[in-house]
Amino acid sequence: MNDSTCSSFAPSAEAPEQQYVFRLAHIRKQLVEIRALHHRLWTLFTLGITLLAVAAIVVLRFQTSYLSLLAGVAVVLPIFRLLKKNAGRHGHIQRLEIFYEGRLARLRDQWQGRGVGGEKFVPQNHPYARDLDLFGAGSLFELLCTARTGLGRRALADWLLVPATANDIAHRQQAVAELGNRIDLQESWAAVEGIGLSAVDAGSTPEWMNEPPAEFPRYAPLVAVTLPILALLTLGLYLRGFIGWVPIAIIAGAELLFAACHLSKTRHVAQEITLPSFELSTIAPLLSEIERAQFHSQLLNLLKARLRCGSGDASKRIRTLSIWAYLLDLRRMEYFALPSSTILWGTNFAILIERWRQRHRVAASEWLKCLGEFEALLCLARHYHENPDHSFPTLTTASRSIFRADSIGHPLLDSRSCIRCNVSLEASGRQLLIVSGSNMSGKSTLLRSIGVNFVLAMAGAPVRAAHLEISPMQLGCSIGIGDSFADGKSRFQAEVERLKFILALARGVSTLFLLDELLTGTNSADRQIGAKAILEQLMGAGAVGLVTTHDLALADVATMIPKRASNVHFEEHYRNGAMHFDYVLRPGELNRTNARNIMAVLGLLSI
Repeated sequence: MNDSTCSSFAPSAEAPEQQYVFRLAHIRKQLVEIRALHHRLWTLFTLGITLLAVAAIVVLRFQTSYLSLLAGVAVVLPIFRLLKKNAGRHGHIQRLEIFYEGRLARLRDQWQGRGVGGEKFVPQNHPYARDLDLFGAGSLFELLCTARTGLGRRALADWLLVPATANDIAHRQQAVAELGNRIDLQESWAAVEGIGLSAVDAGSTPEWMNEPPAEFPRYAPLVAVTLPILALLTLGLYLRGFIGWVPIAIIAGAELLFAACHLSKTRHVAQEITLPSFELSTIAPLLSEIERAQFHSQLLNLLKARLRCGSGDASKRIRTLSIWAYLLDLRRMEYFALPSSTILWGTNFAILIERWRQRHRVAASEWLKCLGEFEALLCLARHYHENPDHSFPTLTTASRSIFRADSIGHPLLDSRSCIRCNVSLEASGRQLLIVSGSNMSGKSTLLRSIGVNFVLAMAGAPVRAAHLEISPMQLGCSIGIGDSFADGKSRFQAEVERLKFILALARGVSTLFLLDELLTGTNSADRQIGAKAILEQLMGAGAVGLVTTHDLALADVATMIPKRASNVHFEEHYRNGAMHFDYVLRPGELNRTNARNIMAVLGLLSI
């Protein structure tokens, strides 16, 4: 990359809501037609079955020709096939209806609590995940996540939790911009039959792949094929009278001995293949969607190339495995158990499956990883398409910490009411903003706006800002730290431990810190001394960030650190005995508090 990389991607000119409303109306019209056709076909099928039953009674009663029954079956079967095809089409269209209803809900700010919160991805100790409410109902993850598989959800969570490199961010931005306007691809992805998709995670299949090999001898594949062929040949010769029963008995005994020697391995393969085969066959149609698509961006083409395995695509290799697993399972059926044993059916397919596993051990893990990454890109692309006011950040590779944002706002707030502001921080200039303000005036929201947009930027996603320029950094937050009864920690102890962690982080890498109500749990004098010491160490390490406070004494810290720190504030206004906030960030420190006014408005205090 160059020293400064700026993305200039543009979403589709057509309004997303207009697109979705039009497509949803067309889909619902199709559903009406499909249901009407299904009703007509079902009526014909019921009538046909009734007539067929009457014909059967007549044939049995009067011993007439069976041709009438055959004619009836010839009529009923095509109707049944049409019914089945129409039902499949109904499921396909219904999945699209759910898809567009969900997307419209996001555009209309009606998505909270309706999607996947991703609570299981929250790490126990993380520098910002809990502070910024990345997971849970109404979280950033729920807003972004439209992934259908557990693999995609995990990949998206990982991208939000671990900042990417500058090179990866640039490639993701290009891929997201390309996929953002590929509505047809997103639609076909949503329409794939998805029974069990959400349960497909990086679990059973990788474990199966990494199991120790079921070591069939090298001669086993040749013997397993040769013995059944000899058995069939000798049987044919015996039936024609060319040989006696002795050769047949010898070969049957050899088969029995060979199968017994490898019975435990065959059973182990049959037992272990069930879940991985189901998982892989479930994701195969999604992999096929990637394989068929044509891309321009480097990352998408790289993902597509990683799905190639020798001369075949991943989806084809998986279908081969699924067929073998199905055929292996047939030996459990009573009517097929005896014939299959005479041709070493189970042993042959167990050997084929084991050879497949050894040959694709590394590739299959790549297929799963590719699918997860592609789904994560689709999530970001959908978000990009639905938010044309968002922009891709400019990522500079300068060694100093930089965060410059014009008109930045919180991505989870309704775009129609979201108030934006400008923030500029740089290690070689102003490193610190001390944000004072009344209770409920917007201080914490400002920190979360900056933090959430930083997370989006470092994941390769667009941000809610007219322009954002950042350098690669780590993020450390102390927002909403509280008492921990389970751990036996006070709020003050928990906050000090988090601050210690952020200091250690800043001494190792470029860091953006966001500290809410710094050192609230101590007295004002100690708070001022402690805050000054902590902030000086952070800035001495080259970190940049913001600190909020409603303690006006703490705002004096900015005057103790000249040129590197500034005061800004939010304020409130009173009209007709009620508070009103404009959430506008103003220069300088706030010269009043509003705690008494809040208590007065709530009727707890007279002023």
